[in-house]
Amino acid sequence: MVDSLPDQDLPAELRPAVLLEEAVLRRHLKFCGYNVRVYAGCRLVPPGAISLGDFTQIDEAVRIFAGEGVVIGRHVHLAFASSISGGGRCKIGDFAGIGAGVRFITGSEVVDGRCLTNPTVSAPWRQVERGHITIGAHALIFTNAVVLPNVSVGEGAVVAAGAVVHRDLNPWGIYAGIPLVQVGVRPRDKVLELERRLVQEERDQS
Repeated sequence: MVDSLPDQDLPAELRPAVLLEEAVLRRHLKFCGYNVRVYAGCRLVPPGAISLGDFTQIDEAVRIFAGEGVVIGRHVHLAFASSISGGGRCKIGDFAGIGAGVRFITGSEVVDGRCLTNPTVSAPWRQVERGHITIGAHALIFTNAVVLPNVSVGEGAVVAAGAVVHRDLNPWGIYAGIPLVQVGVRPRDKVLELERRLVQEERDQS
């Protein structure tokens, strides 16, 4: 068995992940709560349009291009290689979980023939419609799902891996498939009771 090298002697690709300092985040983000974990290797652009709530975690390779603004609540997790882009607005509620490779698209090219498309075209010849995405508290969006502009995912809703969300989803519904259909319901009262107990524990410890 080969002995492991000390972390400082390993190539960057093999070293443990590095957290950004909260003081740096507070200096540059629009808002940064406490006990936030943001890993080096993500992109938060522009930082002044991004707000992060307490206990939120953003993994390596996450890409947030904030456009008109991104607000992320408390205890939210954005997993590896998830992204927010499109130039519109995005709001993610408390305790939401965003899986690896999930894509939030907040804006889209106009394709009705009034204009040309893609960023290589100068502004007078191009038109992009900016929209919004709202993800409710306790919602779960699993791996490689895509959420399109002007969609609201209700509180506690679940979106299965690989789904395309093109319409609003009801609170506490479980959705899967292409096209997306509701396949179940989550136990709202149980989840909210667990939240209440955790928040009380955090208050007792503060």
